[in-house]
Amino acid sequence: MIINLNKFDDKFNDKTLNNMSVRQIKQIRKGVWEVENHPVPVRIYGTEKIVNSMEEDVINQARNVSRLPGIVRASLVMPDGHKGYGFPIGGVAAFDAEKGIISPGGIGYDINCLSGDTNILCEHGYYVEIKEFEENCLEKGLISYNLSKGCSEIASIEKFIKFKPKNSVYKIFTKSGEEITATEDHPFWTQKGMIPVKDLKTGEKLGMYHFKGVPYEEPDEKIILDEDKIKENLIAMGNTFQRNTVQQVIKHLKKIKILPLKYNSPQIPYLLKIIGFVLGDGCLYFQKGDKKGITAFYGKTDDLEEIRKDILKIGFTPSEYNYYEFENTACMMKVVSSSFAVLLFSLGVPAGKKVEQEYEVPAWVRSSRLWQKRLFLASLFGAEMSSPKVTNNGYNFDPPCFSMNKSKKFEENGSQFMLQIVDILSGFDIKTQKIGKREGKKGSKESKSVRFKAIISNDTENLINFYETINFEYDLSKRRESNAVVQYLKVKNNVIKEREKKAKKAKEFYEKGKSPSEIYSSLISPYINKRFLERSVYSSRKEGPRIPLNFETYDKYMNNIRTTTDNDKKIQTEYVWDEVVKIEKVNFNEFVYDFTLNTHHNFVANKFIVSNCGVRLLTTPLTEQDIKPKLKILTDELYKNIPSGVGKGGILKIGIDKIDEVGRLGAKWAIENNYGIKEDLNFMEENGCIDGADPGKVSQRAKLRGRDQLGTLGSGNHFLEIQKVEEIYDENTAKKFRLFKGQITIMVHCGSRGYGHQICDDYIKILLSAARKYHINLPHLELVCAPINSNEGNDYIKAMYCGANYAFCNREIITHWIRETFENLKINAEIKLMYDVCHNIAKFEKHKVDGEEKLLCVHRKGATRAFAAGRSEIPEIYRNAGQPVIVPGSMGTSSYVLVGTERAMEETYGSVCHGAGRVMSRAGGIITWGGEDIMKEMERKGQVIKSASLKVLAEEHPGVYKDIDEVVKSVEMAGLSRIVAKVVPLGIIKG
Repeated sequence: MIINLNKFDDKFNDKTLNNMSVRQIKQIRKGVWEVENHPVPVRIYGTEKIVNSMEEDVINQARNVSRLPGIVRASLVMPDGHKGYGFPIGGVAAFDAEKGIISPGGIGYDINCLSGDTNILCEHGYYVEIKEFEENCLEKGLISYNLSKGCSEIASIEKFIKFKPKNSVYKIFTKSGEEITATEDHPFWTQKGMIPVKDLKTGEKLGMYHFKGVPYEEPDEKIILDEDKIKENLIAMGNTFQRNTVQQVIKHLKKIKILPLKYNSPQIPYLLKIIGFVLGDGCLYFQKGDKKGITAFYGKTDDLEEIRKDILKIGFTPSEYNYYEFENTACMMKVVSSSFAVLLFSLGVPAGKKVEQEYEVPAWVRSSRLWQKRLFLASLFGAEMSSPKVTNNGYNFDPPCFSMNKSKKFEENGSQFMLQIVDILSGFDIKTQKIGKREGKKGSKESKSVRFKAIISNDTENLINFYETINFEYDLSKRRESNAVVQYLKVKNNVIKEREKKAKKAKEFYEKGKSPSEIYSSLISPYINKRFLERSVYSSRKEGPRIPLNFETYDKYMNNIRTTTDNDKKIQTEYVWDEVVKIEKVNFNEFVYDFTLNTHHNFVANKFIVSNCGVRLLTTPLTEQDIKPKLKILTDELYKNIPSGVGKGGILKIGIDKIDEVGRLGAKWAIENNYGIKEDLNFMEENGCIDGADPGKVSQRAKLRGRDQLGTLGSGNHFLEIQKVEEIYDENTAKKFRLFKGQITIMVHCGSRGYGHQICDDYIKILLSAARKYHINLPHLELVCAPINSNEGNDYIKAMYCGANYAFCNREIITHWIRETFENLKINAEIKLMYDVCHNIAKFEKHKVDGEEKLLCVHRKGATRAFAAGRSEIPEIYRNAGQPVIVPGSMGTSSYVLVGTERAMEETYGSVCHGAGRVMSRAGGIITWGGEDIMKEMERKGQVIKSASLKVLAEEHPGVYKDIDEVVKSVEMAGLSRIVAKVVPLGIIKG
């Protein structure tokens, strides 16, 4: 049989393999299929129904895996396969231990993203909604934050990500009034480092960059400057240049691809900034004699460095900096190039003393797009506008002032230039005061100079608008100060608005007959006191409420919000801390988006700086009749005693040093600290501890996240179930596994919580650099990896083992509390561990390849080890039967116990499915089903359920998963395992 593969139209939400026509899946035998024409076969396990409904993206991801270096035999997809990060979830791949790679995407990682209307700040001060990056995203550089230097830098986009979210989506609100929508795992920069949304709390401080820029508009292809216009400009200068010099200049400008220069030429943004700066703190002149063109720039070294980088991007090379003494010490940098000088002159920069000649804002600048005008203004203001400065009262700010001197002879031209600046500002809705003018010092022996001033109105809204949309280029100190000023003014404005609102409310309440004490108790807040409310009720104000006396002055407030660099706490940055005031989960069924960047791995989104598991089965000697009278109280007590839910912290409170011990020792740590029994180690994969773990390879952030989550269940598809064995299909194996029909069992499905996720997140970045370092041609950027034998690869393996050990320890502590709960309820039962198996891990194992035994690194992502009888890794008690395989179903449905087979060893490195596998996003579940309805439906079946959230019940509805019976049937049909027993839930605990 052949099934065809094809691309899908985006309008389809449920992508299936039906009606496809480009590539083909060929059936190899019952339950086994292959995709043709790849470096190694792409093999899919499943019934025709399973394979026919598998997402195209899953197949594409498996294809990409088949192209990774050192892959052995095949890229495999289990019947529960669905889209993941890099590898499909339900994917298995083995790599040669000497020549292969290790990849976090092949072990377990979630994609985290932002809503499509999130504004992304780009290199040239414009913003674009993130969803618009789908077309030509690689052409735009993003503003990124260098944590060590404390400044903005430009990062290029290496990968654009778009998908429907399968986890929860939240909206975050801050004290300054900013908001953003993101998936639960999207990391935000906080005072503790990058933290995912689900772990954020109100009161947390987030890094903010308050410059937002202006909307992007595509420039047109109209020519600004060509060869003929340059010749006209040079002729207008008089007999300055010889004919051959002109030809050399034009030849050079063509060589570096400047001519013809259009509004959409890539050099235009940099030229706009440079022209603006030269009109302020620079000069252009041609030497006497050789007519060599020289362009000079004056400023601070950090600012000149920004200019230097931009000049290099245009195609010219500036000099080193020199120091000069004026009123203050300044640095000077120059470009000695006639081509560069002629280019700027032809674009409207005057040659010679600016004060003693006529010039305007170049007409082409006045006709450019708004974001292009911003570049010109911001660099001009960086050179010649006053810095943000607080007034004497400490709460308000002086109006920003742009100044220019002109010889009195050219006074009219000076006025015209200033009016042009004011006119451009009006296009940004920036209000200005009347242009000021006064005579100043003599500009030459013959005449006096006139000093012009364009003053920005300093009312709050206008100042916020100016600093948010125009701000400064080529002046880091002004940019840094203006971002702090914006936040202060926004918070201050919100306080005033709150006072206005409550003053009005107080009067309304009084007129409705409420007593003063009722009014005070309902309206008093940190910035609203009793005296203010009394005046609001009994007096009439001529003006609106002012800022209260207990509101901080700017200087004091600024010291509390300043961010510093990671490596030097004295270096202040452009970013400020803003406080989270509210986080709410939102219903969201649209696409979400993200980027992979080449450096720093962060970007500015709506002004915010944005960056393994397993299962065990416990047995009891009890039957349903024994447990039924106490089922509800038992479920309630287990729910109470075992913390669950998104970001939920645990009962255990331990230090970082103890987390390091957990990473090294795994379940042994729990037993040594009286949270488990020694016998359990004999029934765990790797005896509950993988050797070679090194906590020194785990980041401090991962340790902080893991410290408070040890002994907790978590949320999503993680659960604890009280079950009964409904069917036995293999009596002999069931006896060896200590299972009997009607028996009560307990299943625990959870993992390494935030600790493991953070490890993966950290090494995604490290291994992306490693892939470049070792010249690995990645089939897809989500498949970041490093050679197994490299330093980076070894570091990741040691850190990954820490995550696995944390997961073993976590499940052992939960088991301890299960046993304690049974004892406290006087339910007499010896609870034994049947088996504990990993789901997301890479392990070094020996397997036969082409008749020879080879050491392989087997990646199992959302897949389970299923070794056949005789393997030494299997507990001795089960060795003659084969490894127990625990396959949990979706909420409220059956789960299964399987046993590994020889065919699995031969084909899949002893691997099978790990669960049902999603077919719908969590958001889709919320839209389709209601949590209360699900709870009632399950109660009608006689099941008892406890959940931290009704939304979680909707997210985890059985309808969002594949049919577990069909999935298990698939692996048995393919000969990868045999079904031993079926268990069904009685009591269910969800996070």
